[in-house]
Amino acid sequence: MPVQLKYLLVEEFQWLLHIIEYAFNQLKTNAFSSVQYVEFSIPSCHRGSNESAYVGKHLVPFLKLYMPYLQTLRLWRPDDFPWTTVRPDLPEGRFHKVVLHRWMKFLHTSESIAQQVTIFEQDLCQLVEQLKHFVFLDIYGVISYEKAQAYHSMVQTRFPNYRSHVDISRFCLWL
Repeated sequence: MPVQLKYLLVEEFQWLLHIIEYAFNQLKTNAFSSVQYVEFSIPSCHRGSNESAYVGKHLVPFLKLYMPYLQTLRLWRPDDFPWTTVRPDLPEGRFHKVVLHRWMKFLHTSESIAQQVTIFEQDLCQLVEQLKHFVFLDIYGVISYEKAQAYHSMVQTRFPNYRSHVDISRFCLWL
């Protein structure tokens, strides 16, 4: 009788992607197929290396392929709630800190917040559309009050029939 994995807690999503790349085909297609609850820590979409900032773009395709029966997703973030980013590629090396500092200042502008709300709306729509059994999203992060309000308004407009909770450290959506 095959083992059914229903709960999976992975310290870092990026680590899981690397493990899957090296796994056998049978493992890749069957090992996580019965998972219904998963927790991941995802790196910042605003700071860090270019590679770590773009890890989130693989999240929903990965879940759809390997965890098609997923019902609950819990994400741990060092900052913002979206798992994808509008961040430009930042130059490595000497000027990285200067450009990163400018980028971090830009994140607090109304233009940037509007972009981030749009990205998060796209992330949420992709998740809801791609995972047919999905019922609960729970994200822990740290954001500004202004951004929390913008996310809250977006969720009420885009998902009016779903229950949600948004504050500066947590985002929850019940489908």
